Amino acid sequence: MKILLSTPVFKPMVGGIETLALNTARHLTDRGHEVVVVTPITSEVSDNEPFRVVRQAAPGELLDLVRWSDLVFCNGASLYIAPYTLLVRRPVVMRHDGYQVSCIDGAGWYAGGPAPLRPLPSFWYHLKRGNPFFALRGLLKVTALRLYANHVVRANVAISDWMKDRHPLSNHVRIHNPFPISKFAGARNTDGSYDYDFFFLGRLISEKGVAVLIDAFIRLQGRTGNAYRLCIIGDGPERNHLEGRVTAAGLDAYVHFAGMTTGSDLIDLLRRCRIAVLPSTWEEPFGGVATELMAAGKNLIVSRDGALSELVADAGLAVPNSDAEALSEAMYQLASDKNLQTQHLKRAETILSRFDEERLIDAYENLFLRVHNNQSIYPIKSI
Repeated sequence: MKILLSTPVFKPMVGGIETLALNTARHLTDRGHEVVVVTPITSEVSDNEPFRVVRQAAPGELLDLVRWSDLVFCNGASLYIAPYTLLVRRPVVMRHDGYQVSCIDGAGWYAGGPAPLRPLPSFWYHLKRGNPFFALRGLLKVTALRLYANHVVRANVAISDWMKDRHPLSNHVRIHNPFPISKFAGARNTDGSYDYDFFFLGRLISEKGVAVLIDAFIRLQGRTGNAYRLCIIGDGPERNHLEGRVTAAGLDAYVHFAGMTTGSDLIDLLRRCRIAVLPSTWEEPFGGVATELMAAGKNLIVSRDGALSELVADAGLAVPNSDAEALSEAMYQLASDKNLQTQHLKRAETILSRFDEERLIDAYENLFLRVHNNQSIYPIKSI
């Protein structure tokens, strides 16, 4: 099959959507499909991939690529390729990684706080913030995306049940994200010796809830006489503010900011960390880091509202979003209970089978074939 994979973001950018585009294209190519990735993102480095990458294509080239394809796969809710699929009738599958068909800001999070996740409340929210052009343009875009997803796209893929419930779209099927989680198995600790009792892995931005984690850790240290150590892995605009909070609490000796860490350095660092805390304050659409850290053999504490608690299920603890007191209590409970840690890790081994990337690519391949052959998508089971 000739598959045109359209993605609004791609390497050298780093993030979950970029990883998904790359991983999906590689797997489909390995299975004998002819894949072309088209993206508006530029790169100074040559694309050494088994598939063709077309960057910043001219309109005529985009039209030719759609004509060439048997199927167009949109990696994320975007209108980037939409005009060309309307001119050339090709079946379209769209993966929804965010809330772009639900709200103007696409995230339900704006300027450091939660924002409405429905179109009209989102419009009024942004209009009241004094930006009528942004609000009106955003409402038009959300409306266009909804119309396109409901009336042109043959299959809308929700990456979690949470996302499926949030998006009232037709032709909806849930397929979890096929992240390359197997590479994290090298971070499993076999000697029982840890440098850090708790850790966070992700971008240091307000919606990831690291400030809530630090507040919870301050409470925990006060309760236990500074018995624990915390490692924060990642970087972002919130880092200086977060470091300041740690310093003000007198906990510099107990909190380590590791910065951006990748590759073998990340695996080595994760091996020395015990309990992962992912306290997102917004509603995570998926949260691939949770599946990666389960594959790394880590215990987890996650936020309740959003897909993180769905992914982890009974292999971890879930606490209300933004509740530092509840998070502190969960951290104390899990760190103090070795039996609970063992139970969670055993359950995680079963849960991990749901996120086997080959199985998930099987589901995508089956979906693409049914769409290409103009068959109903509904025999496909959500996985």
